[in-house]
Amino acid sequence: MKSLLKKMLSGNKISVAKISSGTLLGQVITVVTLPLITRIYGAEIIGIWTLLNSAAMIIMSFSDLGMTNAIMLEKKEEIEDTYKVITSIVAVISVIASFVITVYYTVFNNVMGINPAVLFLIVVAIIFTTQQIQVCYTWLNRNADYNVLMKNPIIRNGLYSVIAIILGLLGMNKSGYFIGQIIGLLITLIHMKRHLPKSFFTLNCSIYKDTFARNQRFIKYQMPTNIISNFKNQIPILLIQGIWGTEILGYYGVTVRMLQIPGALLASAVGRVFFYTTSLMKREGKEIGYYVYNNLIKGMKIVFIPMVFLMAFGDIIVIVFLGVEWKLAGEFVRILTLQYFFMFLMTTVHGLSITLEKQNYAMISCGLQIIGYALGAAIGKYIFDSLYYALIFMSGFFITINITYFSALFKVMNIPRKPYVIKALLSIFSIVGLSFVFRYIFELLC
Repeated sequence: MKSLLKKMLSGNKISVAKISSGTLLGQVITVVTLPLITRIYGAEIIGIWTLLNSAAMIIMSFSDLGMTNAIMLEKKEEIEDTYKVITSIVAVISVIASFVITVYYTVFNNVMGINPAVLFLIVVAIIFTTQQIQVCYTWLNRNADYNVLMKNPIIRNGLYSVIAIILGLLGMNKSGYFIGQIIGLLITLIHMKRHLPKSFFTLNCSIYKDTFARNQRFIKYQMPTNIISNFKNQIPILLIQGIWGTEILGYYGVTVRMLQIPGALLASAVGRVFFYTTSLMKREGKEIGYYVYNNLIKGMKIVFIPMVFLMAFGDIIVIVFLGVEWKLAGEFVRILTLQYFFMFLMTTVHGLSITLEKQNYAMISCGLQIIGYALGAAIGKYIFDSLYYALIFMSGFFITINITYFSALFKVMNIPRKPYVIKALLSIFSIVGLSFVFRYIFELLC
């Protein structure tokens, strides 16, 4: 069994390296251009995009009826029908949901100041293209077509950054940012779509009937899990905007982008290969427990040092790159580092609950995290009147629930939970301890 794991891990290193090389270049583009973009557009515009994107992510959680991940497990002769059904459903739901969002943000909560027709087109573009990109990712991941996947971050980040900067310098200080983001998404979709079936949609009722019958478990369990999971991911954005306003949300949005860099550089690549490998192992009737454990522990080792430095010097890094006016985002980085350490680990084992057919575990975990976020925000606002305390409590609740969730999954896989819990707690104390030591030494020297 150990020799089989070693063989899989060595083969996976090549796949991870392919995706990570493209991700690395994409993140280099982001790091180089972010200082200029933040200076051109400011926190308010970035906050508006963050809010729009958040609303779109919530719609995406049910726009495919939870069937996107079914592509990983479908029989070869059934994949194309499933793809066409998903795409057709996404198109219809995208239009309806975009209309509802447009009405809400123009009639009931006009915090954006965008023309309703323009807002509708922006939201349709975000929902449909982002969901289609995810479907294409899943298809290409199943086929291990990592040469295509590795180019996506370069195409998206490159186009978005160049177009946003050019349009901003030409005086389009609001729409330029949105246009850059949307063009980046559209060209990324076109790049991937060339490697998928040419057809997009179907009106054949029998295909819908058969596809729904085959994938009832995804509709019944994966879709509710996706809804709760996406809402859980977006609720900090909604809470911060609702309580502290769009400008503060802009600072938070930049914080998230900074903290997601380690995950984007490696965790997402590892996670996609992990999902492919565990799906294959399950189809072949193999146990995945030790493979999952080794993947998590390896993730802890990989991201440990970057997280120590982000907690120690996050505010200094942000000020150096973005300017002193973004100091608040830097302070957020230091507070949220531990949470993103565990989010990195979650990304490295992407699709685990699906492979184990324990989506209900993920659903319960996400539900508890939503409660934790809301409780943390309420404590921060109404007891301490401080966003800093709100973020600390929100992060603490997330970490506690996350460790419990993985302990439950290890029990399902018949793997002892204690070693994972001990390593997770040691990582927390080590990151906090070392970051304070490094910060103390830095302040003594300076």
